[in-house]
Amino acid sequence: MGRTVPTWRGRVEQEIERLVPYRRALSSEDCCNFDIMLNDVRYRRAAGGMLPTQEEWKPMLLSMLLGAHQRIHILENRLESLERQLIDVGVIDEH
Repeated sequence: MGRTVPTWRGRVEQEIERLVPYRRALSSEDCCNFDIMLNDVRYRRAAGGMLPTQEEWKPMLLSMLLGAHQRIHILENRLESLERQLIDVGVIDEH
């Protein structure tokens, strides 16, 4: 017997495939950022499959938001580290 319900991975890949015309219309910079967002979805595919939903977009958007938050967090940590280094060498004053 075959599957009656498509796999989460298959459903997500179908949804991503539907976005190809949109991707083609993006500028090269936006296209790169869009690809990063889609890779966030693929990277967190297992977590998305744990949500009992018929909608692909809710888990996809959560994965994209989590990926963006992760990158923001990394940048905040790098900025904080650089600020500490600049304070230590006397280039800037501590706030």
